[in-house]
Amino acid sequence: MKLSAEARKRAITFINREGRPLERAICEHLFAGGARDRVLQELVKFQNPDGGFGNGLEPDLRSAESSVLCTSVALEILADLNIGCDEPMLKGAISFLMNTYDEERHVWRIIPQTAESSPHAPWWNRTGLEKTFGNFLTNPRARICGYLFHYRQLTPEKFRTELLARVLEHMEGEEDKIPGDSLLCYISLSQCDNLPTDSSARLNQKIMQMIPASVETDSTKWEDYCLKPIWTITSPHSPYHHLIAEAIDRNLDYEIQHQEKDGSWKPFWNWAGAYPEDWLIAEREWRGKITLDMLRVIAAFGRIEK
Repeated sequence: MKLSAEARKRAITFINREGRPLERAICEHLFAGGARDRVLQELVKFQNPDGGFGNGLEPDLRSAESSVLCTSVALEILADLNIGCDEPMLKGAISFLMNTYDEERHVWRIIPQTAESSPHAPWWNRTGLEKTFGNFLTNPRARICGYLFHYRQLTPEKFRTELLARVLEHMEGEEDKIPGDSLLCYISLSQCDNLPTDSSARLNQKIMQMIPASVETDSTKWEDYCLKPIWTITSPHSPYHHLIAEAIDRNLDYEIQHQEKDGSWKPFWNWAGAYPEDWLIAEREWRGKITLDMLRVIAAFGRIEK
């Protein structure tokens, strides 16, 4: 099954009409040859003087102050754009991460303690956050570790090497079935440049065991909050594609069939009644982002009609 040319057009129209300027700029860059400088111009609007990113870059956290969560989102965008280490926005983000690292616990707190004072999704409540995110030993630590290696010119080698050793030691002690956010952090780490060969081998070996155990392959559960196959494997060139290839094909069919009439794809989660007015804004922003992500993945798998 393929997404029709008309359905693709409706999706892009939705992004251009309802999406944030950032998603509109990324969409134009990916699908219409737009300049990446325009993406940078929109992304920098979410950056704070301390170098970190906030201001609702991650729509479920409306806090203006910088967070590791939002900064990791920005780094993902910058890496996708192949931005070099001389970019001031990137230097500021890495500096923020180095300044917020907890040297005693060897982790980053995913959001600041004070972020709860702003509208947010229920899972970002301060109470119990450490337990929810496994004391931050994987999320966001593994993802951040990858970006520090990707942009290795900006951090001390000793710091990166010791951090990676801690990440790998923790990973190898985990069960194969882990929360979806944790698995995505390990996959993100595995995709970053400049990892030592032996570390990549250890990482890939464990991920090969985690994916079949952690990804939800039952299509009857895809309407609920879960880790779907195509959120895990976003390209047929992934070294992990063969592990759940059949489930990926079914998931692509499922998503193509579940495109909304307005051209969007909607989030499969909500804020459970918290901050209802702010959720309406966040939901619209998520629709734009998810629709963009869906188009990117469907296109990567060659599932759009010409």
